[in-house]
Amino acid sequence: FWGAGFNVAEKMNIVPDLKQADMGISELLFVDENNVRKGTLNYRKIKKLMKGRAITLLRSDLAKIIYQHLDKNIEIIFGDTIDQIEQYDQEVSVTFKSGKVRHFDLVVGADGLHSNVRNLVFGDEAKFEKYYGYYTASFTFENPEDTGKAFLTYNVPNKQAAIYSSNKSKSAFFIFTSPKKLLYNHHDIEAQKQILRNEFENAGWECAGLISKMDTAPDFYFDTVSQIQMNNWSKDRVTLVGDACDCPSLLSGQGSTLAMVGAYILAGELKEADGNYKTAYAQYQSIFKPFIDSKQKIAQNFSRSLVPKSGMGIWMRNMFMNLMFLPFLSKWFIKQFMN
Repeated sequence: FWGAGFNVAEKMNIVPDLKQADMGISELLFVDENNVRKGTLNYRKIKKLMKGRAITLLRSDLAKIIYQHLDKNIEIIFGDTIDQIEQYDQEVSVTFKSGKVRHFDLVVGADGLHSNVRNLVFGDEAKFEKYYGYYTASFTFENPEDTGKAFLTYNVPNKQAAIYSSNKSKSAFFIFTSPKKLLYNHHDIEAQKQILRNEFENAGWECAGLISKMDTAPDFYFDTVSQIQMNNWSKDRVTLVGDACDCPSLLSGQGSTLAMVGAYILAGELKEADGNYKTAYAQYQSIFKPFIDSKQKIAQNFSRSLVPKSGMGIWMRNMFMNLMFLPFLSKWFIKQFMN
Protein backbone atom coordinates (compact mmCIF):
# COMPACT_ATOMS: atom_id res chain seq x y z
CA PHE A 1 0.00 0.00 0.00
CA TRP A 2 1.85 3.06 -1.28
CA GLY A 3 1.85 5.88 -3.79
CA ALA A 4 -1.14 8.11 -4.48
CA GLY A 5 -3.43 5.90 -2.40
CA PHE A 6 -1.35 6.72 0.66
CA ASN A 7 -2.22 10.39 0.15
CA VAL A 8 -5.92 9.52 0.08
CA ALA A 9 -5.56 7.40 3.23
CA GLU A 10 -4.02 10.42 4.98
CA LYS A 11 -7.00 12.58 4.04
CA MET A 12 -9.27 9.85 5.45
CA ASN A 13 -7.26 9.80 8.72
CA ILE A 14 -6.77 6.04 8.53
CA VAL A 15 -2.97 5.85 8.18
CA PRO A 16 -2.35 5.17 11.92
CA ASP A 17 -4.72 2.18 11.76
CA LEU A 18 -3.15 0.95 8.52
CA LYS A 19 0.27 1.04 10.15
CA GLN A 20 -1.12 -0.97 13.07
CA ALA A 21 -2.22 -3.61 10.54
CA ASP A 22 1.17 -3.65 8.79
CA MET A 23 2.32 -7.27 8.42
CA GLY A 24 5.92 -6.13 8.84
CA ILE A 25 7.30 -8.15 5.93
CA SER A 26 11.03 -7.48 5.92
CA GLU A 27 12.11 -8.76 2.53
CA LEU A 28 11.10 -10.68 -0.55
CA LEU A 29 13.43 -13.68 -0.78
CA PHE A 30 13.86 -15.66 -3.99
CA VAL A 31 15.06 -19.14 -3.09
CA ASP A 32 15.93 -22.37 -4.89
CA GLU A 33 14.49 -25.81 -4.12
CA ASN A 34 16.88 -26.15 -1.15
CA ASN A 35 15.81 -22.79 0.33
CA VAL A 36 19.14 -21.23 -0.63
CA ARG A 37 18.79 -17.48 -1.16
CA LYS A 38 19.25 -16.45 -4.79
CA GLY A 39 17.80 -12.95 -4.84
CA THR A 40 16.49 -10.39 -2.35
CA LEU A 41 14.26 -7.33 -2.42
CA ASN A 42 14.56 -5.57 0.92
CA TYR A 43 11.18 -4.05 1.88
CA ARG A 44 12.68 -2.19 4.84
CA LYS A 45 15.04 -0.32 2.53
CA ILE A 46 12.13 0.48 0.20
CA LYS A 47 10.16 1.89 3.14
CA LYS A 48 13.15 3.98 4.15
CA LEU A 49 13.57 5.33 0.62
CA MET A 50 9.86 6.19 0.61
CA LYS A 51 10.12 7.87 4.02
CA GLY A 52 7.82 5.32 5.63
CA ARG A 53 5.01 5.89 3.14
CA ALA A 54 4.63 2.20 2.28
CA ILE A 55 2.72 -0.50 4.17
CA THR A 56 2.26 -4.24 3.62
CA LEU A 57 -1.18 -5.37 4.72
CA LEU A 58 -3.99 -7.74 3.85
CA ARG A 59 -6.70 -6.30 1.66
CA SER A 60 -9.27 -7.63 4.14
CA ASP A 61 -7.63 -5.52 6.86
CA LEU A 62 -7.79 -2.47 4.60
CA ALA A 63 -11.50 -3.07 4.00
CA LYS A 64 -12.16 -3.52 7.72
CA ILE A 65 -10.36 -0.29 8.60
CA ILE A 66 -12.28 1.71 5.99
CA TYR A 67 -15.54 0.19 7.23
CA GLN A 68 -14.73 1.07 10.83
CA HIS A 69 -14.17 4.72 9.83
CA LEU A 70 -17.47 5.15 8.00
CA ASP A 71 -20.02 7.58 9.39
CA LYS A 72 -22.53 5.68 11.52
CA ASN A 73 -25.49 7.05 9.56
CA ILE A 74 -24.38 5.36 6.31
CA GLU A 75 -26.65 2.44 5.44
CA ILE A 76 -24.82 -0.85 4.89
CA ILE A 77 -26.58 -3.91 3.46
CA PHE A 78 -24.95 -7.31 3.92
CA GLY A 79 -25.95 -10.65 2.41
CA ASP A 80 -27.65 -9.33 -0.71
CA THR A 81 -26.68 -8.57 -4.31
CA ILE A 82 -28.08 -6.79 -7.34
CA ASP A 83 -30.18 -8.69 -9.86
CA GLN A 84 -31.40 -5.87 -12.09
CA ILE A 85 -30.67 -2.19 -12.81
CA GLU A 86 -33.09 0.03 -14.70
CA GLN A 87 -32.24 3.63 -15.48
CA TYR A 88 -34.72 6.49 -15.84
CA ASP A 89 -34.41 10.23 -16.37
CA GLN A 90 -34.56 11.06 -12.65
CA GLU A 91 -33.41 7.87 -10.88
CA VAL A 92 -32.01 4.37 -11.01
CA SER A 93 -34.21 1.44 -9.98
CA VAL A 94 -32.29 -1.44 -8.40
CA THR A 95 -33.80 -4.87 -7.83
CA PHE A 96 -31.93 -6.96 -5.27
CA LYS A 97 -31.71 -10.74 -5.15
CA SER A 98 -33.80 -10.65 -1.97
CA GLY A 99 -36.64 -9.16 -4.02
CA LYS A 100 -36.36 -5.66 -2.59
CA VAL A 101 -36.59 -2.78 -5.07
CA ARG A 102 -34.82 0.48 -4.20
CA HIS A 103 -34.50 3.79 -6.05
CA PHE A 104 -31.29 5.84 -6.12
CA ASP A 105 -29.97 9.02 -7.71
CA LEU A 106 -26.73 7.34 -8.82
CA VAL A 107 -25.13 3.90 -8.75
CA VAL A 108 -21.38 3.40 -8.46
CA GLY A 109 -20.19 -0.13 -9.18
CA ALA A 110 -17.12 -0.87 -7.06
CA ASP A 111 -17.44 -4.64 -7.20
CA GLY A 112 -14.16 -5.78 -8.65
CA LEU A 113 -12.73 -7.59 -11.66
CA HIS A 114 -15.90 -9.65 -12.15
CA SER A 115 -18.22 -6.69 -11.55
CA ASN A 116 -21.91 -7.56 -11.52
CA VAL A 117 -22.86 -3.90 -12.00
CA ARG A 118 -20.65 -3.74 -15.10
CA ASN A 119 -22.20 -6.90 -16.53
CA LEU A 120 -25.74 -5.59 -15.99
CA VAL A 121 -25.17 -2.10 -17.39
CA PHE A 122 -22.26 -2.29 -19.84
CA GLY A 123 -22.41 -5.87 -21.09
CA ASP A 124 -20.52 -9.13 -20.84
CA GLU A 125 -17.13 -9.19 -19.13
CA ALA A 126 -15.48 -10.70 -22.21
CA LYS A 127 -15.77 -7.34 -23.99
CA PHE A 128 -13.50 -5.66 -21.44
CA GLU A 129 -11.25 -8.35 -19.97
CA LYS A 130 -7.67 -8.54 -21.19
CA TYR A 131 -6.27 -11.90 -20.10
CA TYR A 132 -2.49 -11.83 -19.55
CA GLY A 133 -1.69 -15.52 -19.63
CA TYR A 134 -1.50 -16.20 -15.89
CA TYR A 135 -3.59 -17.79 -13.17
CA THR A 136 -3.16 -17.16 -9.49
CA ALA A 137 -4.31 -18.91 -6.33
CA SER A 138 -3.92 -18.46 -2.60
CA PHE A 139 -5.13 -19.85 0.72
CA THR A 140 -4.23 -19.69 4.41
CA PHE A 141 -3.30 -22.47 6.79
CA GLU A 142 -2.29 -22.86 10.42
CA ASN A 143 1.40 -23.53 10.98
CA PRO A 144 3.24 -23.21 14.30
CA GLU A 145 6.62 -22.90 12.57
CA ASP A 146 8.02 -19.39 12.53
CA THR A 147 9.17 -18.45 9.03
CA GLY A 148 9.92 -14.90 10.15
CA LYS A 149 8.86 -11.80 8.32
CA ALA A 150 10.20 -12.76 4.91
CA PHE A 151 8.07 -13.41 1.84
CA LEU A 152 9.65 -16.64 0.52
CA THR A 153 9.35 -17.11 -3.24
CA TYR A 154 10.32 -20.09 -5.38
CA ASN A 155 10.36 -20.17 -9.17
CA VAL A 156 10.69 -22.72 -11.89
CA PRO A 157 10.03 -21.65 -15.48
CA ASN A 158 6.39 -20.52 -15.83
CA LYS A 159 5.54 -21.07 -12.16
CA GLN A 160 5.92 -19.28 -8.84
CA ALA A 161 5.03 -20.42 -5.33
CA ALA A 162 5.39 -18.36 -2.15
CA ILE A 163 4.80 -18.47 1.61
CA TYR A 164 4.35 -15.55 3.97
CA SER A 165 3.09 -14.98 7.49
CA SER A 166 -0.16 -13.15 8.16
CA ASN A 167 -1.24 -12.69 11.75
CA LYS A 168 -1.31 -16.16 13.39
CA SER A 169 -1.43 -18.12 10.15
CA LYS A 170 0.57 -18.64 6.99
CA SER A 171 -0.52 -17.94 3.46
CA ALA A 172 0.41 -19.80 0.29
CA PHE A 173 0.46 -17.92 -2.99
CA PHE A 174 0.81 -19.34 -6.51
CA ILE A 175 1.07 -18.02 -10.06
CA PHE A 176 1.44 -20.06 -13.22
CA THR A 177 1.31 -19.34 -16.93
CA SER A 178 -1.33 -20.61 -19.30
CA PRO A 179 -1.26 -19.32 -22.89
CA LYS A 180 -5.01 -19.83 -23.22
CA LYS A 181 -7.78 -19.47 -20.66
CA LEU A 182 -8.64 -22.77 -19.00
CA LEU A 183 -12.06 -24.34 -19.36
CA TYR A 184 -13.67 -25.02 -15.98
CA ASN A 185 -16.78 -24.08 -14.08
CA HIS A 186 -15.91 -20.89 -12.19
CA HIS A 187 -18.10 -22.00 -9.28
CA ASP A 188 -16.45 -25.44 -9.06
CA ILE A 189 -13.86 -25.05 -6.30
CA GLU A 190 -12.77 -28.70 -6.55
CA ALA A 191 -11.97 -28.27 -10.24
CA GLN A 192 -9.86 -25.21 -9.43
CA LYS A 193 -7.99 -27.12 -6.71
CA GLN A 194 -7.28 -29.97 -9.13
CA ILE A 195 -5.81 -27.53 -11.65
CA LEU A 196 -3.51 -26.19 -8.92
CA ARG A 197 -2.50 -29.75 -7.90
CA ASN A 198 -1.62 -30.60 -11.48
CA GLU A 199 0.57 -27.51 -11.77
CA PHE A 200 2.42 -27.58 -8.45
CA GLU A 201 2.28 -30.97 -6.72
CA ASN A 202 5.53 -32.07 -8.39
CA ALA A 203 7.14 -28.64 -8.83
CA GLY A 204 9.73 -29.11 -6.09
CA TRP A 205 10.64 -26.98 -3.05
CA GLU A 206 7.76 -26.99 -0.51
CA CYS A 207 5.03 -27.12 -3.14
CA ALA A 208 3.78 -30.65 -2.38
CA GLY A 209 3.44 -29.81 1.33
CA LEU A 210 1.60 -26.58 0.58
CA ILE A 211 -0.77 -28.30 -1.83
CA SER A 212 -1.53 -30.92 0.83
CA LYS A 213 -2.85 -28.15 3.11
CA MET A 214 -5.21 -26.81 0.46
CA ASP A 215 -8.21 -29.03 1.24
CA THR A 216 -8.36 -28.02 4.90
CA ALA A 217 -7.80 -24.31 4.26
CA PRO A 218 -10.63 -22.07 5.52
CA ASP A 219 -10.41 -20.01 2.34
CA PHE A 220 -9.40 -20.59 -1.26
CA TYR A 221 -8.93 -18.09 -4.07
CA PHE A 222 -8.36 -18.91 -7.73
CA ASP A 223 -8.63 -16.57 -10.70
CA THR A 224 -7.11 -15.29 -13.90
CA VAL A 225 -4.57 -12.49 -13.94
CA SER A 226 -6.47 -10.02 -16.08
CA GLN A 227 -6.95 -6.33 -16.65
CA ILE A 228 -10.20 -4.52 -17.37
CA GLN A 229 -9.91 -2.02 -20.19
CA MET A 230 -12.93 0.17 -21.00
CA ASN A 231 -13.28 3.21 -23.22
CA ASN A 232 -16.15 4.57 -21.12
CA TRP A 233 -16.52 4.12 -17.37
CA SER A 234 -20.03 5.60 -17.14
CA LYS A 235 -23.43 5.04 -18.72
CA ASP A 236 -26.22 7.45 -17.84
CA ARG A 237 -26.52 7.48 -14.03
CA VAL A 238 -24.23 4.48 -13.44
CA THR A 239 -20.45 4.67 -13.19
CA LEU A 240 -17.67 2.31 -12.13
CA VAL A 241 -14.64 2.64 -9.89
CA GLY A 242 -11.64 0.46 -9.02
CA ASP A 243 -11.09 -2.94 -10.61
CA ALA A 244 -14.61 -2.87 -12.05
CA CYS A 245 -13.44 -0.43 -14.75
CA ASP A 246 -9.66 -0.07 -14.53
CA CYS A 247 -8.22 -3.24 -13.00
CA PRO A 248 -4.42 -3.05 -13.31
CA SER A 249 -4.21 -6.70 -12.13
CA LEU A 250 -2.16 -8.08 -9.26
CA LEU A 251 0.89 -7.55 -11.49
CA SER A 252 0.79 -3.91 -10.43
CA GLY A 253 0.57 -4.50 -6.67
CA GLN A 254 -1.57 -1.35 -6.55
CA GLY A 255 -5.17 -2.42 -7.16
CA SER A 256 -6.49 -1.26 -3.80
CA THR A 257 -4.54 2.00 -3.63
CA LEU A 258 -5.51 2.98 -7.18
CA ALA A 259 -9.15 2.15 -6.45
CA MET A 260 -9.04 4.55 -3.50
CA VAL A 261 -7.55 7.27 -5.69
CA GLY A 262 -10.27 6.78 -8.28
CA ALA A 263 -13.00 6.92 -5.63
CA TYR A 264 -11.48 10.10 -4.18
CA ILE A 265 -11.40 11.81 -7.59
CA LEU A 266 -14.97 10.72 -8.36
CA ALA A 267 -16.23 12.02 -5.02
CA GLY A 268 -14.47 15.33 -5.55
CA GLU A 269 -15.88 15.78 -9.03
CA LEU A 270 -19.41 14.96 -7.85
CA LYS A 271 -19.10 17.63 -5.19
CA GLU A 272 -17.70 20.19 -7.63
CA ALA A 273 -20.42 19.47 -10.19
CA ASP A 274 -23.17 20.26 -7.64
CA GLY A 275 -25.63 17.69 -8.96
CA ASN A 276 -24.52 17.58 -12.60
CA TYR A 277 -23.43 13.98 -12.52
CA LYS A 278 -22.73 13.84 -16.28
CA THR A 279 -20.08 16.52 -15.92
CA ALA A 280 -18.68 14.83 -12.81
CA TYR A 281 -18.44 11.43 -14.49
CA ALA A 282 -16.73 12.92 -17.57
CA GLN A 283 -14.21 14.85 -15.46
CA TYR A 284 -13.47 11.81 -13.28
CA GLN A 285 -12.56 9.73 -16.34
CA SER A 286 -10.67 12.58 -18.03
CA ILE A 287 -8.47 13.11 -14.96
CA PHE A 288 -7.85 9.52 -13.94
CA LYS A 289 -7.90 7.34 -17.07
CA PRO A 290 -4.55 8.52 -18.55
CA PHE A 291 -2.89 7.69 -15.21
CA ILE A 292 -4.54 4.25 -15.12
CA ASP A 293 -3.55 3.55 -18.73
CA SER A 294 0.10 4.14 -17.81
CA LYS A 295 -0.19 1.91 -14.73
CA GLN A 296 -1.70 -0.90 -16.80
CA LYS A 297 1.18 -0.71 -19.30
CA ILE A 298 3.75 -0.84 -16.50
CA ALA A 299 2.02 -3.90 -15.03
CA GLN A 300 2.06 -5.63 -18.41
CA ASN A 301 5.81 -5.06 -18.75
CA PHE A 302 6.45 -6.22 -15.17
CA SER A 303 4.79 -9.60 -15.76
CA ARG A 304 7.82 -11.06 -17.51
CA SER A 305 9.99 -10.58 -14.43
CA LEU A 306 7.32 -11.79 -12.01
CA VAL A 307 7.08 -15.29 -13.48
CA PRO A 308 10.06 -15.82 -15.81
CA LYS A 309 9.54 -18.39 -18.54
CA SER A 310 13.10 -19.78 -18.56
CA GLY A 311 15.93 -20.60 -16.21
CA MET A 312 17.91 -17.71 -17.65
CA GLY A 313 14.99 -15.37 -17.01
CA ILE A 314 14.86 -16.47 -13.37
CA TRP A 315 18.62 -15.89 -12.99
CA MET A 316 18.41 -12.42 -14.54
CA ARG A 317 15.48 -11.45 -12.31
CA ASN A 318 17.37 -12.58 -9.21
CA MET A 319 20.48 -10.64 -10.24
CA PHE A 320 18.40 -7.51 -10.83
CA MET A 321 16.87 -7.80 -7.35
CA ASN A 322 20.33 -8.16 -5.80
CA LEU A 323 21.44 -4.96 -7.54
CA MET A 324 18.24 -3.07 -6.77
CA PHE A 325 19.70 -0.77 -4.15
CA LEU A 326 22.40 0.68 -6.28
CA PRO A 327 21.39 4.38 -6.15
CA PHE A 328 20.35 4.83 -9.78
CA LEU A 329 18.39 1.53 -9.86
CA SER A 330 16.48 2.13 -6.63
CA LYS A 331 15.41 5.61 -7.75
CA TRP A 332 14.27 4.25 -11.11
CA PHE A 333 12.36 1.36 -9.50
CA ILE A 334 10.49 3.61 -7.08
CA LYS A 335 9.64 6.09 -9.83
CA GLN A 336 8.35 3.33 -12.10
CA PHE A 337 6.49 1.06 -9.70
CA MET A 338 5.92 2.83 -6.37
CA ASN A 339 4.20 6.11 -7.29
